[in-house]
Amino acid sequence: MARGAGNRALSSERTPLLVTNGTDDKRITLEQNNASVSDLEHGDAVQAANVGFCRILRLARPEAGKLAIATVALLVASTTNILVPKYGGKIIDIVSGHVKTQEEKAEAFNAIKNTIVEILLIVVIGSIATALRAWWFSSTSERVVARLRKNLFRHLIQQEIAFFDVTRTGELLSRLSEDTQIIKNAATTNLSEALRNLTTALIGLGFMFQTSWKLTLLALAVVPVISVGVRKFGRYVRELSHRTQAAAAVAASIAEESFGAVRTVRSFAQEDYESSRYAEKVDETLKLGLKQAMVIGFFAGGMNAASTLSVVTVVIYGAYLTIYGPMTTGDLTSFILYSLTVGSSVSSLSGLYTTAMKAAGASRRVFQLLDRVSGMPKPGNKCPLHDQEEGEVEINDVWFAYPSRPNNMVLQ
Repeated sequence: MARGAGNRALSSERTPLLVTNGTDDKRITLEQNNASVSDLEHGDAVQAANVGFCRILRLARPEAGKLAIATVALLVASTTNILVPKYGGKIIDIVSGHVKTQEEKAEAFNAIKNTIVEILLIVVIGSIATALRAWWFSSTSERVVARLRKNLFRHLIQQEIAFFDVTRTGELLSRLSEDTQIIKNAATTNLSEALRNLTTALIGLGFMFQTSWKLTLLALAVVPVISVGVRKFGRYVRELSHRTQAAAAVAASIAEESFGAVRTVRSFAQEDYESSRYAEKVDETLKLGLKQAMVIGFFAGGMNAASTLSVVTVVIYGAYLTIYGPMTTGDLTSFILYSLTVGSSVSSLSGLYTTAMKAAGASRRVFQLLDRVSGMPKPGNKCPLHDQEEGEVEINDVWFAYPSRPNNMVLQ
């Protein structure tokens, strides 16, 4: 009886293993665990999540020399492309001129032949410059993605074990493969196309002002309205792209876990359950992708409508200036070709802007991982003393809890 009373007295002082005094303590513990998991997953890089496109461009800084050569080739190619309409208008002026005598016809034909030779020379130079531009930008993009993947893997492998307890392996693999590929395209290939279209548009605007400043100002009247829409659209697409890539990464992590533990899945007959988990995340990714496609479609349609209305207005006013003003038929033709070239470049820029915003959204998690500070100290270089064959180790007040569940003591 005394022993039983002693046991009862001792047990009355112990903390029960299961606490059933309400849900508040459970909720607080769950929130604390979730906060701890979030801290382990993000580390000190939470503020680095909102990265801009400029940081993506900084990835290509070691390739600045090659990019400079490619940019020069790009400028040459853009200039040659925009010169073709100018010479086309020159041919139209020659043909539409008052040519009556045989000598005038011969002179006009010789002028046309000389103009065609100049056009062919321009095309050859532009083709060589285009080939150099594509070659240098593509080779640079491969170097950029290789460097990014090596840096990201080196940084991840140095993180503490607790980070891998709360971060899915499939997500990390998705960031290393898919997200880095998107960043590569944005930092080099899409940058090349953006610079080409931007240069073509600026040079084309210069020739348009030279031909008729009135028509050019009329064509630029829609730019402020389009700029506001593009800015809002870009912010929305960037956020939507980030959510899409996150859902795709979770789906990849589920597949990686299922394949890695396929014996366990088969042992418990959980094939249908794992399939439903994966299908759920794929459907979530599909829903976000379809929403993104719808938004991009409406944006492209609006841009096309605005540019088409601008061109129609310019053509009507240009015809009026040709009939009653100083413009010639060749000038009007050249201006229309300029406006179509500039409009095509601006339309391509809008598509590239969409791609850039997707890359900015995809890069958010990649840069967050790169900026994460590991909680594990760097390995030291100290060794035990060689002159001591024996050593004493004293363990006092030892306790242990997993970093992902700090409130649940495993050893105390």
